Amino acid sequence: MSEARTLVCSVLFLDIAGYSQKGVAEQIRLKQSFNAVLAASLDNVDAHERVIIDTGDGAAIAFLGDPESALFAGLAVFDNVGELPVRMGINLGPVYLARDINAQQNVIGDGINVAQRIMSFAEPGELLVSRSFYEVVQLLSGEYATMFKPEGARADKHNRAHELYSVSQAVRVGRRVAEAQARMRAKRSARPALARAPEEPARVSDAGAHFIISGTTRRSVEAILERMAKEGVKLLSCRR
Repeated sequence: MSEARTLVCSVLFLDIAGYSQKGVAEQIRLKQSFNAVLAASLDNVDAHERVIIDTGDGAAIAFLGDPESALFAGLAVFDNVGELPVRMGINLGPVYLARDINAQQNVIGDGINVAQRIMSFAEPGELLVSRSFYEVVQLLSGEYATMFKPEGARADKHNRAHELYSVSQAVRVGRRVAEAQARMRAKRSARPALARAPEEPARVSDAGAHFIISGTTRRSVEAILERMAKEGVKLLSCRR
């Protein structure tokens, strides 16, 4: 991505609600926690498929690959965020990628501007998406359509209307339950098999006119009986 270019991509915009009202020390603490959450949530996204813009009280991430990557990242933030008051918005639209004054990748354009406005309608702990993102992602899988709840249209400060869809709480809870169950299954499968204690062979006691066979397991006794039967010994009784 060394040259400037224009493309359509999904943009996740998120911030810490009420950040500007906090003291400097609290802002530093919140931002450090936020950065850790974001890093963990983007762990599965290749660095070449995303551009991250630090916005001070949050971040904007342009996903250059699959559109639903923004959705997965947003859900991962909820999995990691804890009590941090984060709100999020996702939009699919045109953006312009170029180097900024510090020679770092930057993203500008309507795609990221609308993502910020979609986020501004969200409450802490809420993820909203634009109609353009919803219409594309729900065509990728029928399951995606059931993840969203229509929230109607709202106008931003420029009097531009945006049709919103929220990710339902049930989906987020179900995701956490499914992931917890998957972790439990993985943990169980990773446990080493218990080593079987070596089996003691049965003992044969000479009682004069007959033999007495005793052992700790039925299998060990049957092994002795089978061997003796081949040698022509007659079996009189077997204590079970």
